[in-house]
Amino acid sequence: MKQALLFAFFFSLTVIVQAQTLKGRVVDAATNNPIEFVSVYLNTTTRGTNTNEKGEFALAMPSGTYEVIVSYLGYEPLVHRVQSDSLPPSILFKLTPKAHVLGVVEVQGKRDAQWYDNLEVFKENFLGRSWIARGCKLLNPEVLTIDFDQRSGVLSVSARGPLMIENSLLGYKVEYLLTDFTYRTKEGYVTFEGYPRYEPMQGSKSKQRRWDKNRESAYRGSAMHFARTLQQKQLEEEGFNLRRLYRLPNPNRPTDEEIAGARAQLRASGNTIPVSDSISDILKRARLPRFVERLDINPVPYSEYLTPGRGKARLSFEQFMQVVYTGEQEEPAYVSSTSNFLNGSSARKPTYQTSIFSLQAEAVEVEASGNFLNPLDVLFEGYWAWEKVGDMLPLDYKL
Repeated sequence: MKQALLFAFFFSLTVIVQAQTLKGRVVDAATNNPIEFVSVYLNTTTRGTNTNEKGEFALAMPSGTYEVIVSYLGYEPLVHRVQSDSLPPSILFKLTPKAHVLGVVEVQGKRDAQWYDNLEVFKENFLGRSWIARGCKLLNPEVLTIDFDQRSGVLSVSARGPLMIENSLLGYKVEYLLTDFTYRTKEGYVTFEGYPRYEPMQGSKSKQRRWDKNRESAYRGSAMHFARTLQQKQLEEEGFNLRRLYRLPNPNRPTDEEIAGARAQLRASGNTIPVSDSISDILKRARLPRFVERLDINPVPYSEYLTPGRGKARLSFEQFMQVVYTGEQEEPAYVSSTSNFLNGSSARKPTYQTSIFSLQAEAVEVEASGNFLNPLDVLFEGYWAWEKVGDMLPLDYKL
């Protein structure tokens, strides 16, 4: 089953050395009373702080454009974009209480065996199934509201507060403000959106060395690694092979109208149509894939899809791009998840990590940090779709 993943982190970051200080205050929108311990951070980075008893905060930020996240339990989060070269003396954030906060106790009492089964499905498709992701712990699953519609096959998850995640193999504590999670089980598509904040864990020198090694392993071949390398036009030097991929309608598969008509006639006949019947042939060929793929093995010149700019580049192309990373092979868990075990066949052998991506907009901007400016406009399939939050690094990570 193919999986596709929309990486939606809503971050905007351009890193330069010079630092500025963002100052502000957070109050309750109704009472104007200051709120203490509010989380204020730069999206998908390790840069963050909390407000003091007066609701005040000061946050150092390098030069560039950022999205500042203001989050506190029981209140609607705020997202505010700022530029370091035009910071106001101070920013006042007014938080509005969430509706239906009093229903928390009722929701907690409705958990059953099915809820815990769905929780495991959520964790596998949110944190991931790689060897690094399996080292992650979701510390507060009680904040989750999980709903599974059996008829549509859609698993929807929301959270009443930030998810607290401990990634013991990468050495980060992650505060993840989840805004949406949808898993369409019948189609195999996972989409999630949110605002993560990373805090490096403290440990011995041997632990730090292990974390550094694991972080580099997670970085190599990742979408972040690809995006940064793309900015520098160093794809092949870094082990990436990019080729055009075309998906064309399968000429051997009947049309949807032919399939619907054949199924209607089968029902009308009481399911007694013989195997040799033409209608039965249509139903057999209905199991064929909708599309056939054709890969252009010729390298794609940067000029055909990439327009460089100051601090960011513009990415634009039609159809699909296949990206093969030759620096590492697939993990065994990924091989198992993509192998066909029908008719007693064994798992296929690992090969190089292969991903497919396409654009849902005419163009997408890619920043030097490795951030796709509008991540909902980028669709990942293959290896990048399989890797989830447990494998991801903050945008200010450097080798």
